[in-house]
Amino acid sequence: MGICLATTSGKGGTGKSTISCGLALGFAKMGKNVLLIDMDEGLRCLDLLLGIDHKVVFDLSDILNGAPISNGIYTLPHNPLINVIPAPAHLGKISTEALSKFAATVKEMYDVVIFDFGAGLDFSLYTAIGKDAQFLSICNPDPVSVRDAAAVCAALPATQYDARLIINRFDAEYIKKKIYSNIDDIIDISGFRLLGLVPHSTELMLLSVTHKIKTNSKAFKSLYRIARRLCGEEIRLPKIKKI
Repeated sequence: MGICLATTSGKGGTGKSTISCGLALGFAKMGKNVLLIDMDEGLRCLDLLLGIDHKVVFDLSDILNGAPISNGIYTLPHNPLINVIPAPAHLGKISTEALSKFAATVKEMYDVVIFDFGAGLDFSLYTAIGKDAQFLSICNPDPVSVRDAAAVCAALPATQYDARLIINRFDAEYIKKKIYSNIDDIIDISGFRLLGLVPHSTELMLLSVTHKIKTNSKAFKSLYRIARRLCGEEIRLPKIKKI
Protein backbone atom coordinates (compact mmCIF):
# COMPACT_ATOMS: atom_id res chain seq x y z
CA MET A 1 0.00 0.00 0.00
CA GLY A 2 1.30 3.45 -0.92
CA ILE A 3 0.66 6.98 0.29
CA CYS A 4 -2.87 8.23 1.02
CA LEU A 5 -3.33 12.00 1.29
CA ALA A 6 -6.36 14.20 1.90
CA THR A 7 -6.25 17.94 1.23
CA THR A 8 -8.59 20.16 3.18
CA SER A 9 -9.17 23.80 4.12
CA GLY A 10 -11.53 25.79 6.29
CA LYS A 11 -12.30 28.44 3.72
CA GLY A 12 -12.50 28.29 -0.03
CA GLY A 13 -10.01 30.00 -2.30
CA THR A 14 -6.82 28.93 -0.54
CA GLY A 15 -5.58 27.07 -3.62
CA LYS A 16 -6.20 23.62 -2.14
CA SER A 17 -7.04 21.91 -5.43
CA THR A 18 -4.13 23.61 -7.19
CA ILE A 19 -1.81 22.28 -4.47
CA SER A 20 -3.30 18.80 -4.97
CA CYS A 21 -2.50 19.00 -8.70
CA GLY A 22 1.01 20.30 -8.03
CA LEU A 23 1.73 17.51 -5.56
CA ALA A 24 0.50 14.96 -8.10
CA LEU A 25 2.98 16.38 -10.61
CA GLY A 26 5.71 16.21 -7.99
CA PHE A 27 5.01 12.56 -7.20
CA ALA A 28 4.85 11.76 -10.92
CA LYS A 29 8.30 13.29 -11.37
CA MET A 30 9.50 10.66 -8.90
CA GLY A 31 7.98 7.98 -11.10
CA LYS A 32 4.97 7.31 -8.89
CA ASN A 33 1.57 6.39 -10.28
CA VAL A 34 -0.90 8.92 -8.84
CA LEU A 35 -4.68 8.97 -8.50
CA LEU A 36 -6.35 12.33 -7.82
CA ILE A 37 -9.92 12.08 -6.54
CA ASP A 38 -12.12 15.18 -6.56
CA MET A 39 -14.37 15.01 -3.47
CA ASP A 40 -16.08 18.38 -3.90
CA GLU A 41 -19.62 17.34 -4.87
CA GLY A 42 -21.35 19.91 -7.06
CA LEU A 43 -18.23 22.08 -7.29
CA ARG A 44 -15.64 19.88 -8.95
CA CYS A 45 -12.63 21.58 -10.46
CA LEU A 46 -9.74 19.11 -10.89
CA ASP A 47 -10.97 18.29 -14.40
CA LEU A 48 -10.83 21.97 -15.33
CA LEU A 49 -7.46 22.57 -13.71
CA LEU A 50 -5.92 19.65 -15.58
CA GLY A 51 -7.68 20.23 -18.91
CA ILE A 52 -9.74 17.05 -19.10
CA ASP A 53 -13.20 18.56 -18.49
CA HIS A 54 -14.26 17.95 -22.11
CA LYS A 55 -13.65 14.21 -21.66
CA VAL A 56 -15.69 13.65 -18.51
CA VAL A 57 -18.61 11.26 -18.87
CA PHE A 58 -18.45 9.19 -15.68
CA ASP A 59 -17.58 10.46 -12.21
CA LEU A 60 -17.06 9.21 -8.67
CA SER A 61 -20.77 8.64 -8.09
CA ASP A 62 -20.91 6.18 -10.99
CA ILE A 63 -18.06 4.16 -9.50
CA LEU A 64 -19.60 4.17 -6.02
CA ASN A 65 -22.85 2.94 -7.55
CA GLY A 66 -21.20 -0.09 -9.13
CA ALA A 67 -19.56 1.02 -12.37
CA PRO A 68 -16.02 -0.28 -13.00
CA ILE A 69 -13.37 2.01 -11.52
CA SER A 70 -11.74 2.27 -14.94
CA ASN A 71 -14.87 3.98 -16.32
CA GLY A 72 -14.35 7.04 -14.14
CA ILE A 73 -10.57 7.35 -14.39
CA TYR A 74 -9.14 9.93 -16.77
CA THR A 75 -5.41 9.82 -17.48
CA LEU A 76 -3.62 13.05 -18.38
CA PRO A 77 -2.48 12.85 -22.01
CA HIS A 78 0.75 14.72 -21.28
CA ASN A 79 1.52 12.75 -18.09
CA PRO A 80 0.33 9.12 -18.05
CA LEU A 81 1.33 8.72 -14.39
CA ILE A 82 -1.44 11.09 -13.27
CA ASN A 83 -5.04 9.87 -13.19
CA VAL A 84 -8.15 11.80 -12.14
CA ILE A 85 -11.63 10.81 -10.93
CA PRO A 86 -14.02 13.80 -11.12
CA ALA A 87 -16.46 14.57 -8.32
CA PRO A 88 -20.21 14.12 -8.85
CA ALA A 89 -21.87 17.10 -10.51
CA HIS A 90 -24.63 17.08 -7.87
CA LEU A 91 -24.74 16.88 -4.08
CA GLY A 92 -25.55 13.82 -2.01
CA LYS A 93 -24.03 11.24 -4.33
CA ILE A 94 -21.29 9.90 -2.02
CA SER A 95 -22.08 7.41 0.73
CA THR A 96 -19.64 6.65 3.54
CA GLU A 97 -19.87 2.87 3.15
CA ALA A 98 -19.30 2.89 -0.61
CA LEU A 99 -16.45 5.40 -0.27
CA SER A 100 -14.74 3.24 2.35
CA LYS A 101 -14.74 0.18 0.05
CA PHE A 102 -13.61 2.28 -2.90
CA ALA A 103 -10.76 3.88 -0.92
CA ALA A 104 -9.45 0.49 0.21
CA THR A 105 -9.41 -0.71 -3.41
CA VAL A 106 -7.68 2.25 -5.06
CA LYS A 107 -5.02 2.45 -2.35
CA GLU A 108 -3.90 -1.00 -3.51
CA MET A 109 -3.83 0.13 -7.15
CA TYR A 110 -1.74 3.32 -6.95
CA ASP A 111 1.49 4.54 -5.37
CA VAL A 112 -0.19 7.75 -4.24
CA VAL A 113 -3.89 8.51 -3.78
CA ILE A 114 -4.93 12.11 -3.12
CA PHE A 115 -8.48 12.86 -1.94
CA ASP A 116 -9.15 16.54 -2.64
CA PHE A 117 -11.99 17.44 -0.26
CA GLY A 118 -14.17 20.53 -0.52
CA ALA A 119 -13.59 23.51 1.75
CA GLY A 120 -15.49 23.87 5.02
CA LEU A 121 -16.00 21.90 8.20
CA ASP A 122 -18.20 19.07 6.95
CA PHE A 123 -15.92 16.14 7.76
CA SER A 124 -18.59 13.45 7.55
CA LEU A 125 -16.75 11.52 4.83
CA TYR A 126 -13.22 11.91 6.16
CA THR A 127 -13.11 8.75 8.27
CA ALA A 128 -14.17 6.64 5.26
CA ILE A 129 -10.78 6.95 3.57
CA GLY A 130 -8.96 5.06 6.33
CA LYS A 131 -6.66 5.48 9.30
CA ASP A 132 -3.63 5.57 7.00
CA ALA A 133 -4.66 8.95 5.54
CA GLN A 134 -2.32 11.92 5.95
CA PHE A 135 -4.40 15.09 6.14
CA LEU A 136 -2.93 18.27 4.67
CA SER A 137 -4.49 21.58 5.65
CA ILE A 138 -3.93 24.27 3.02
CA CYS A 139 -4.05 27.88 4.17
CA ASN A 140 -2.88 31.30 3.04
CA PRO A 141 -0.86 33.53 5.39
CA ASP A 142 -3.67 36.05 5.90
CA PRO A 143 -5.33 36.15 9.38
CA VAL A 144 -8.74 34.87 8.22
CA SER A 145 -7.25 31.82 6.52
CA VAL A 146 -4.95 31.06 9.46
CA ARG A 147 -7.85 31.24 11.93
CA ASP A 148 -9.86 28.90 9.72
CA ALA A 149 -6.93 26.48 9.66
CA ALA A 150 -7.08 26.40 13.46
CA ALA A 151 -10.75 25.38 13.24
CA VAL A 152 -9.81 22.59 10.84
CA CYS A 153 -7.02 21.43 13.16
CA ALA A 154 -9.47 21.12 16.05
CA ALA A 155 -11.99 19.11 14.03
CA LEU A 156 -9.99 16.67 11.88
CA PRO A 157 -10.41 12.97 12.69
CA ALA A 158 -7.47 11.14 14.26
CA THR A 159 -5.32 8.96 11.99
CA GLN A 160 -1.99 7.22 12.36
CA TYR A 161 -0.30 10.28 10.83
CA ASP A 162 -0.36 13.79 12.26
CA ALA A 163 -2.10 16.32 10.03
CA ARG A 164 0.28 18.86 8.53
CA LEU A 165 0.09 22.44 7.25
CA ILE A 166 0.98 23.82 3.82
CA ILE A 167 1.06 27.60 3.57
CA ASN A 168 0.15 28.61 0.02
CA ARG A 169 0.62 32.00 -1.70
CA PHE A 170 3.50 32.79 0.60
CA ASP A 171 5.27 36.12 0.04
CA ALA A 172 8.29 36.86 2.19
CA GLU A 173 7.84 40.61 1.67
CA TYR A 174 4.52 40.56 3.57
CA ILE A 175 6.27 38.87 6.48
CA LYS A 176 9.26 41.21 6.30
CA LYS A 177 7.01 44.27 6.34
CA LYS A 178 4.98 42.73 9.20
CA ILE A 179 1.78 42.86 7.17
CA TYR A 180 1.19 39.18 7.98
CA SER A 181 2.25 37.20 11.03
CA ASN A 182 5.58 35.42 10.87
CA ILE A 183 5.73 31.70 10.13
CA ASP A 184 6.14 30.66 13.77
CA ASP A 185 3.02 32.59 14.72
CA ILE A 186 1.04 31.03 11.87
CA ILE A 187 2.10 27.57 13.05
CA ASP A 188 1.16 28.38 16.65
CA ILE A 189 -2.25 29.81 15.71
CA SER A 190 -3.16 27.03 13.29
CA GLY A 191 -2.10 24.22 15.62
CA PHE A 192 -0.46 22.26 12.79
CA ARG A 193 3.13 21.25 12.14
CA LEU A 194 4.45 22.92 8.99
CA LEU A 195 5.08 20.69 5.99
CA GLY A 196 5.99 23.33 3.45
CA LEU A 197 5.58 26.77 1.91
CA VAL A 198 4.41 27.45 -1.64
CA PRO A 199 5.15 30.92 -3.03
CA HIS A 200 2.58 33.26 -4.49
CA SER A 201 2.52 32.25 -8.15
CA THR A 202 0.72 33.61 -11.19
CA GLU A 203 1.45 30.28 -12.86
CA LEU A 204 -0.54 28.36 -10.22
CA MET A 205 -3.36 30.91 -10.37
CA LEU A 206 -3.64 30.34 -14.14
CA LEU A 207 -3.59 26.53 -13.97
CA SER A 208 -7.26 26.28 -15.03
CA VAL A 209 -6.29 28.10 -18.25
CA THR A 210 -2.83 26.69 -19.04
CA HIS A 211 -3.20 23.24 -17.40
CA LYS A 212 0.56 23.20 -16.88
CA ILE A 213 3.15 23.95 -14.19
CA LYS A 214 6.70 24.49 -15.37
CA THR A 215 9.09 22.19 -13.56
CA ASN A 216 11.76 24.91 -13.31
CA SER A 217 9.43 27.36 -11.55
CA LYS A 218 9.76 28.23 -7.85
CA ALA A 219 6.21 27.06 -7.28
CA PHE A 220 6.84 23.60 -8.67
CA LYS A 221 10.16 23.26 -6.87
CA SER A 222 8.42 23.99 -3.57
CA LEU A 223 5.69 21.43 -4.32
CA TYR A 224 8.30 18.88 -5.34
CA ARG A 225 10.10 19.38 -2.03
CA ILE A 226 6.83 18.77 -0.19
CA ALA A 227 6.16 15.60 -2.20
CA ARG A 228 9.64 14.32 -1.35
CA ARG A 229 9.06 15.04 2.35
CA LEU A 230 5.83 13.06 2.18
CA CYS A 231 7.86 10.16 0.78
CA GLY A 232 10.07 10.26 3.86
CA GLU A 233 13.01 12.33 2.61
CA GLU A 234 14.54 14.90 4.94
CA ILE A 235 14.35 18.07 2.90
CA ARG A 236 15.20 21.26 4.73
CA LEU A 237 13.13 24.40 4.26
CA PRO A 238 15.06 26.89 2.09
CA LYS A 239 15.82 30.36 3.35
CA ILE A 240 12.58 32.33 3.33
CA LYS A 241 13.74 34.83 0.72
CA LYS A 242 14.54 31.98 -1.69
CA ILE A 243 11.13 30.29 -1.56
